[in-house]
Amino acid sequence: MATGFRVSTNASAMKTYRAFSAAQSKLEQSIERLSSGLRINKSSDDTEGAATVTRLSNRVRGLQHARKNSKQSVDMLQTAESALNDIHGILARMRELSVQAASDNVNTNDRYTLNMEYQQLKAEVNRIAQATEYNEIKLINGSQKAVINATKAGVGIDSIVSAGHGGQEVVSGTYTFESSQPGSLKLINQNTGEAEIIDFTQPGAGEVKTHQFSNLGISITFNENFNPANLTDLSFDATTTGGVIQIGADDSDDSKLSYSIADATIKGLLIDRTAIDTLADAQSTINALDNAIDVINDDRSYIGSIQNRLEFSAINAASSVENLQAAISTIRDVDYALEAMELAKYQILVQSGSAMMVQANQLSQTVLSLMQQ
Repeated sequence: MATGFRVSTNASAMKTYRAFSAAQSKLEQSIERLSSGLRINKSSDDTEGAATVTRLSNRVRGLQHARKNSKQSVDMLQTAESALNDIHGILARMRELSVQAASDNVNTNDRYTLNMEYQQLKAEVNRIAQATEYNEIKLINGSQKAVINATKAGVGIDSIVSAGHGGQEVVSGTYTFESSQPGSLKLINQNTGEAEIIDFTQPGAGEVKTHQFSNLGISITFNENFNPANLTDLSFDATTTGGVIQIGADDSDDSKLSYSIADATIKGLLIDRTAIDTLADAQSTINALDNAIDVINDDRSYIGSIQNRLEFSAINAASSVENLQAAISTIRDVDYALEAMELAKYQILVQSGSAMMVQANQLSQTVLSLMQQ
């Protein structure tokens, strides 16, 4: 389209300037990408890509710390397992003393001497259980054991706690009692139908008795007010809580690992009232120590299984981080070969545009030549 000879409006110069400005902007963007190493330096570069990178980056950071949690938790559990191993050695010696005191060829003075060592060893078990900690967190004193939060327990029940080793599962639900036959007591989980029958003796006046429903993982302490002939209003709702390790990046059950470590105190092992100063006590103590040793052995095996699981969760988190970072790189990082090509192109366009700006501005000079004729 002919524009004639005009001075006020130089359309050619304006078009050239527009093309020059666009090339200059692209050149500056190319320089920014090459200097930063990133294809996306601000949201306007790629709005969808920037949002995706932000989400993936947050997940990577979460998984990196989840992996750290797994590694640190392995160290924590190893500390607990080492202490349980020491307690196992002490319990073995205590059982040896009990077997020695349970024989009639040992007189009263000998049993008194054996009981002194026995009580000292029992105190050492309790001390280790109370003193073992990681990062100021008590591990085997019962604070890391799954606790049963029970409501509506009813008359005649002093306490309801989890029984057995720390890793023994206690299924939440509503529990009721039945007296199936004289001398026995049945505990039923109404939610699942699971039930267990134990031998039961009524506590005498001023007495309390602890009975373990081992299959259900529940230990109940009864007092003299418990009446096995009237169980209508006796029930409790149980939910269990224990320790939690965040092994994933989300607030979901799949990203959390629940664990429970046994109560290795003498009360938790049910040996706090044991002694070997009489023949009868020494004989009954053997069984109590066998049960305590089983608890320690079971819990050490449980801790080992949790450690192995945490090792694999750490490997999985590291693998996920690697793949996510590769995805982030694909979206965000600059392709240097491609961008160098773009840089060269826009450098040429900027230089040629600058030269054409000079030529476009020269067009107005022809008006002067007409006026000089």
